[in-house]
Amino acid sequence: MEYGTMVKVATITLWNFFALIVNVAAFVIIYMKANKNTSLKAFFVVQSSMMIWLIGKIFKTVSPNAELRWFFIVFYYFGICLLEVSFLDFSYIYYKGKAMNRYPRIALYSIGLFGFLIVVTNPHHYLFYSRYSFWGDDFGKLFYVHVVINYLLILIGMVFCSIKFKKQLSDKTRLERNLIAIAIIVPLVLNFIYITRTLEALFDYLHIQVFDITPIVYTWSILVFVYATFKYEFFDLTPIMKHEVAKKLDNPILIVDSDFNVLYTNTEFEHLFEDAEGLVNKLYIKTDTIHEKILKHNNMYYTYFVNNQKSMDGEKYIICFTDVTAYHIANCALDKENRELAVSNQKLENQIEMLKQTSHVGARNYIARELHDILGHSLVVTIKLLEVSKMFYLTKKDRAYESLEKAALSIKNGFNEMKNITSKDNTMIYNTVALEKEIRSMLKVVDVSGVKVNFFMRGKSKVIDEKIYDTLKKIITELVTNTLKHSKATNLLLMVTAYDEQIAVQTMDNGVGAENLVKGNGLNGIDGRLALVSGKARYTSEGNEGFAANIVVPL
Repeated sequence: MEYGTMVKVATITLWNFFALIVNVAAFVIIYMKANKNTSLKAFFVVQSSMMIWLIGKIFKTVSPNAELRWFFIVFYYFGICLLEVSFLDFSYIYYKGKAMNRYPRIALYSIGLFGFLIVVTNPHHYLFYSRYSFWGDDFGKLFYVHVVINYLLILIGMVFCSIKFKKQLSDKTRLERNLIAIAIIVPLVLNFIYITRTLEALFDYLHIQVFDITPIVYTWSILVFVYATFKYEFFDLTPIMKHEVAKKLDNPILIVDSDFNVLYTNTEFEHLFEDAEGLVNKLYIKTDTIHEKILKHNNMYYTYFVNNQKSMDGEKYIICFTDVTAYHIANCALDKENRELAVSNQKLENQIEMLKQTSHVGARNYIARELHDILGHSLVVTIKLLEVSKMFYLTKKDRAYESLEKAALSIKNGFNEMKNITSKDNTMIYNTVALEKEIRSMLKVVDVSGVKVNFFMRGKSKVIDEKIYDTLKKIITELVTNTLKHSKATNLLLMVTAYDEQIAVQTMDNGVGAENLVKGNGLNGIDGRLALVSGKARYTSEGNEGFAANIVVPL
């Protein structure tokens, strides 16, 4: 074999073998990644025809004799005849999203079979190859008829693809659009140049080895197709089975485009949501993320999962809904119980705090506050009574003597109360009747001090918690003490009213009052005691208008 012939054979064989490996790799990758549907099967028929063409080319080139060479020519023409019809079949599925009807499809593949039979029977008519030998051949009339039919079928397929491309690639750059177009057009152009021998003289002049590179260039188309498939979901053809499965899913499914126009809804969605366009406006759809949100619709609650998908015809958002109404109701009920439990816990903490105040931990502060109130009231009343006794010592002996007795009684009561700080009478019944009795007892020694006290007890007889009872008694005593100590009043109104859920204490005197009321130890002590029983106090005072206090303690 001459050196030039050896180079030609090696070049053709290596290029076609490389193209075959690329096709097989593309075949495996797409088969592993793509959905197994009608469009994928049609594409694999196209790719299989390409591989038959390449295998035939390789073995034709290295065949040792004319008979074997002719066999592989017939073999690769089987791939060519299958390619022209399978490409149109695939492009139709790509354009329509479904396969052709049965009889048009049979007719299409019959065209490819008829073309193959012409090649097989060529030794009987020599109309496909007018001359054939081991070293070369010439094309006959039926070859050009076959080429016309071949180009016509491929061009029709390209029209179907171009219509779909126009929709899918409308928002892509010119480079992306041209890349797909060139992948289809270049193999056809090169094939036309080869079969028409239009540039053969130029290639001879440039010493360029000429052979049919059409199947090799088709490999370029396959590579671009694989790239487009995985970057833009080029192979997402809305297969029939996928559509039917989505239609019958129990979960509502909605698909919208980047402008939030509705592209698809399944049966369950249409059953639950009447206005798809209106519903989209309620949804939170964030680009470039996968996220989950909650939607309320017709007193029902749904979680919806948004998945952002990019394809050649733009971004799509696949939104899947799940009914979580029962879960939401149960969760709301649990939240309500938790809130109620939190309130109960807070009340319990308040009770614990109250107990701490009277426990060993708070004993020191408690005793100090009690001593302050008892001694303060006892001493103020005693001093007032001694002042009255001094005032009437020369004029009204009886009145002076009575004041001295009341002063002694005040001191005695003070000592008794100090003794009772740490020895409470557990047999005592704490109610409004007992509280009224203690208040009146305390006011007996005040009456002769020069301040006239008008006391009223209103409301039904009620049992009172020991802590509240003790607090009421202490703050009333403190209010009376403050009047005697600071107000220079001659009249004091004291009214205690027992309601169903609270006890109110009101005092008002006609003393000098204060332009700017500043709380001293007495009022701060009252506020501290009220805080322990969730009580509230409001004080009012004006210059020469006296002092008033309004206190409310919840039961």
